[in-house]
Amino acid sequence: MVKIGEGTEFKIDIKTVISIIVITSMFVGMYYSLQADIAEARKLPPAEIQRLEYDLKQQWQTDHIEKLEERVNELYNWYDPLHIRNTNKKKNK
Repeated sequence: MVKIGEGTEFKIDIKTVISIIVITSMFVGMYYSLQADIAEARKLPPAEIQRLEYDLKQQWQTDHIEKLEERVNELYNWYDPLHIRNTNKKKNK
């Protein structure tokens, strides 16, 4: 077990000290930059979704769902005859 007290020696080189200072200053800089961006964003009016954007997104989703339904039906039409043929083969055996 290591005891830490007044007599404990802790050696650190200058490169490590400089690295710690640089990293700390980077985090502080990012913090203040983020705070400034937040303050600026608060001054802007809230973003409004235009009716056209909503309609376009709704139309895209509807088209996408319809295409998926068509693909599922195609797969079902392809699978169904195979399934019937395989079940008939099993019954005949």
